[in-house]
Amino acid sequence: MTLLVIKTANRRGMLHEISGIIKDYTSIEWVFVSIPSETERVIAMRLSDSLPISALDKLRSINGVHDVWASHEAPMELVGFDKEILRSILMRMVQSGGEVHAFLTKLGYEMGLSMASTMLRTKYEIPTNAAMNKVLETAINMLVVMNLARSIENINLNLERGGNVASISLIEPFDLDAGLPFTRGYILGLMKILLKCDCNLDAIINKSKVNFYIKSNKPA
Repeated sequence: MTLLVIKTANRRGMLHEISGIIKDYTSIEWVFVSIPSETERVIAMRLSDSLPISALDKLRSINGVHDVWASHEAPMELVGFDKEILRSILMRMVQSGGEVHAFLTKLGYEMGLSMASTMLRTKYEIPTNAAMNKVLETAINMLVVMNLARSIENINLNLERGGNVASISLIEPFDLDAGLPFTRGYILGLMKILLKCDCNLDAIINKSKVNFYIKSNKPA
């Protein structure tokens, strides 16, 4: 799988043109489009496979494409989001009601699945014999790398106890004021891959700090 992020001009037909190129090489599993300004949009896609360099070159040659990033060709540290813009977009979406909350949870879940899968597949600077808590720590810290949380205060994974218990403390996740839909989904997506099972998640909020408590529905 590939996480593809494209920064483009906000012009009509752009998504259709981009999708047309990608579909010649692989299938698109999901698409998320944000519009941080009247002149710019950011398109995030999860693809079922990697894109060849020739396809990336075609994307870059489209009129109005400013930048293209793909997880299989660049370090993940290059991915970043403007937290204030994201929070603003998030709050507008939440205020509009409907199924937005479920959509954002699903988006976070899909990104968590993709992130954990990529790390395990590429051994993303993780030794083959690394403890699972170190893999989890690396995956959670990607929220800070991507500017989606200010810092990580504590991560603990106890595989000895029945049902696998994890606790994670985040400082200022970007969707705190909206009920943490994206962050909840992201953590659950990670756990689905790392623990190989579905999990239950509880969150306790104390001002800007959030303590997440995760328990798997069955032992990994």
